[in-house]
Amino acid sequence: MCGGLLLAGCTSDAGSADDATGSGSSSSAGGDRGGSDGAGATSSSAAPAATTPPTYAGQAGAFDAGVAKRLGRSTVPDAEVAGPTGTTGTWKGTRIGVVASGDDATLVVRDGSAWRIVGGWWPSKDLPGPYLGGRQHVLVLGSDARQGQSIERSRADTIQLVGLDGRGGGGILGIPRDSYLPLSTGGSGKVNGAMPRGGPAAMRQTLADATDLPIKGWMLTDFVGFQRAVQALGGIPITLPRPVGDLEAGEQTLDGKQALFLARERKSLPRGDFDRSSNQGLLLMAGLTQLRTKGVTELPKILSTIDPHVKTSLTPEQVLTFVGSAYAVNPSRVGREVASGSPATIGGASVVRLSPEAKQTFERFADGNL
Repeated sequence: MCGGLLLAGCTSDAGSADDATGSGSSSSAGGDRGGSDGAGATSSSAAPAATTPPTYAGQAGAFDAGVAKRLGRSTVPDAEVAGPTGTTGTWKGTRIGVVASGDDATLVVRDGSAWRIVGGWWPSKDLPGPYLGGRQHVLVLGSDARQGQSIERSRADTIQLVGLDGRGGGGILGIPRDSYLPLSTGGSGKVNGAMPRGGPAAMRQTLADATDLPIKGWMLTDFVGFQRAVQALGGIPITLPRPVGDLEAGEQTLDGKQALFLARERKSLPRGDFDRSSNQGLLLMAGLTQLRTKGVTELPKILSTIDPHVKTSLTPEQVLTFVGSAYAVNPSRVGREVASGSPATIGGASVVRLSPEAKQTFERFADGNL
């Protein structure tokens, strides 16, 4: 038993799997995969003939087409040396899971009555790096909605582009919320004003147009969701270069309330919104580092915890592989920047005009790295 999941070669009482994990709901994990190796849903018959189909909960599973291509003539890791462990969770009504065996990890999504392998990494098979959907850019948004307000139609307080190159590197690029840009909803204005007009989709399109980056989708949370995410990680260890409010400079572990304060504070900072955006990126980077300390099998649990507080355009498969890719990155290979610009006044409003250097940053970020 692997937390309710069975791998080929893993022996257990298959009949008890659903009792251990719950039946979950049947939901497709299709949609735009955003990967370079192809990732359409497929049955096990689409895998190479020499590839052994996995089994989960005593039932035959299936390979994502990209996973089958990556595995080639290897078999799915079946823990011949180390016993597998695993967990399941739920994301937007769809069951998700991770099975680990030694240094191998297999990510799965439940399609109806069967599990489907959608990604992972298998060093025991001498495979060239992880398969997690390839290079991707995802827009991470924080809404300033108050109680009773729609988080999708309030202004964005946090605007961060997270890039992952699919090879263990990445970048976090902050966009000052007062950046003056052409809006996808029409006209021009502060970028965070796109969300009240057209929701997160308008924010994504506005930034895709401004940066010329292939932004795969968006993830949005509010104040409560942000604090729950920090709590799910057990707090965020962070090193502050300077005091911010009651937070002292140096190493410390922030709880949800403290992390939210750091993410929102602007007035006491020398560079205002630029420093706030930098601190938001610092929190994201620290969160990624903390995620790695939890172990890959904790990913479904963490996602289940924050699920009620996050809205997203990504499918469950895309969320699982995105978070799995974030887990797999080497923190030392993740750059962190804020798009450069200068203060200006337009129509009596204080805005930020992005600089030519910002365009160069967007171009550098095209491969997912900074």
